Amino acid sequence: MKELLKPVVVLTVICVVASALLGLTYDKTAPLIAQAEKEASDAAMQAVVPGSTTFTELALEGMENVLIAAKDDSGNGYAFKVKDKGFGGVYNVMVGIGNDGKITGVKLLDNTETPGLGSKTGASAFTDQFPGKDKTLEGVDAVTGATISSKAFFRCVDTAYQAYEAVGEGA
Repeated sequence: MKELLKPVVVLTVICVVASALLGLTYDKTAPLIAQAEKEASDAAMQAVVPGSTTFTELALEGMENVLIAAKDDSGNGYAFKVKDKGFGGVYNVMVGIGNDGKITGVKLLDNTETPGLGSKTGASAFTDQFPGKDKTLEGVDAVTGATISSKAFFRCVDTAYQAYEAVGEGA
């Protein structure tokens, strides 16, 4: 019986110590990770709303695919971080919409699309088509061979317009 008890006790102690160290590591790094994510999000908002420096986040109820809705403090427009399901999983896009209802910029953030195919929706050849367009996205072409990823991107832009209308500017 003692022969079986010793390995069980040793493994239990190892598991408890490893779990405690993992918990401490998480507690130390969680604020740093949150800060880095906020800085990346702020940079993306500034990129899609040219001339902006600071944003005020807005509360939107009932819009689960809108991760962030923010108004530029200098009045240049709005930034919306939205998500949808792409070919490879969750697809996050930052969309800037000016006060006139036209897109000021788009940026593909996190995605797990096929490298070299679906990920081309983040390339400037695709994203440069959006600025100046309205909700209809007339004249914006999908990426050849990446239909599902392109449609996910278009749905993200549509979700951003829904959020834009919800904040009262697009109504």
